[in-house]
Amino acid sequence: MGKVSRILVGVDGSESSFHAANYATDLSVKFDSELILLSIVPSKIHHGDSSGVFGMVSHSYLDNYKKEAEKWFNDIIKYLKQNEGEPSEADKKIKTDVITTPFSIAASLLNYAEERDVDMIVIGTRGNSGLKKMLLGSVASDIVVYSYCPVLVIK
Repeated sequence: MGKVSRILVGVDGSESSFHAANYATDLSVKFDSELILLSIVPSKIHHGDSSGVFGMVSHSYLDNYKKEAEKWFNDIIKYLKQNEGEPSEADKKIKTDVITTPFSIAASLLNYAEERDVDMIVIGTRGNSGLKKMLLGSVASDIVVYSYCPVLVIK
């Protein structure tokens, strides 16, 4: 296995994404890697919408989502600190980001990963879509199929 210098994990507030983030934090410590916690704001209007408005979300919706994502990120960073003790060199290598896009969550995550030259993507099996009966969610499935780099899927 080559050098894993940058790990991206998708966080959507689901239990599955927190499990993935915990694995990703452990891997980032093991490989001394930068860890990027990414949350993608699902657009209320998609790119195929006939209104001609592309991927817009209201400022209040975006602000509320960012506040919620910050709570998720802080919980993940707390997990890292519990396992590494304070002060930790690993938590200096954590970056967080919240983006919005008119495209699919999978396409947005993959574009983000490629633009930042990520070496590994860690994702949960199912997100907050509510499709509990599926073995692998559609976002996770698309990321596995279309990713240019290794993907670790965590149940």
